[in-house]
Amino acid sequence: MPRPPQDTTTWVSDNIARTTAVAGTTVTSPFTFRVERNDRPAFEVLVLSCPQVIDAVLNPLLAALPPVSFVVNVPKDGVWTQSGIAAAHHHQCAFGGIAELMSAIYHKLDDVSEFVKRENAFVERGLLQHDRVSHFDQEYDRVYMVHRLGMKSLRVVLLNEYELTAEHVRTARTKYGPFDIILMTNPNGTSTKDAKEAAKGMQIVALPWRQFLGRLGTP
Repeated sequence: MPRPPQDTTTWVSDNIARTTAVAGTTVTSPFTFRVERNDRPAFEVLVLSCPQVIDAVLNPLLAALPPVSFVVNVPKDGVWTQSGIAAAHHHQCAFGGIAELMSAIYHKLDDVSEFVKRENAFVERGLLQHDRVSHFDQEYDRVYMVHRLGMKSLRVVLLNEYELTAEHVRTARTKYGPFDIILMTNPNGTSTKDAKEAAKGMQIVALPWRQFLGRLGTP
């Protein structure tokens, strides 16, 4: 039986209250709680527990509730879809899982709604600066469609594993559908022989950052 929204919100609120950067938290509705910080302004958090965050779930809540700065989706394997991300942006909210909410708190931003996950910010900055990239679309929290000048667009999945395995490759394919490239965003990450073989069988390549930048410039 699913946990009631109030219980999930209380559980997240209690966990956030234990962090050293937080003075306290208060549950303000079945879906929201307020974070009081030691040295920065307080902010409101909307709590979801969805396998996939879509606009049809997010928009009604954000329209009905007082303004929030961060939308947190609790399931570890939960996915933010393109429409869910667009809804968060439309309502000027940062978004992510519990790890991202913790990062937003420790970033010590006065306005938490400005938070962007470091991994995504790094990749997006690199794409914007690449002379062969015209633009890109974020299709999921970990998937980008990269449109290139005069060349085929590439669908890219970001994986931050220390050791990329065949199971990671297969799971990404099941979760996100067909794609061209796994971008290994862990700077110390490696891929196993089985991972390379699994990727090859799906016509996918797994690349670290520098090799990925080079691939963007080739047909």
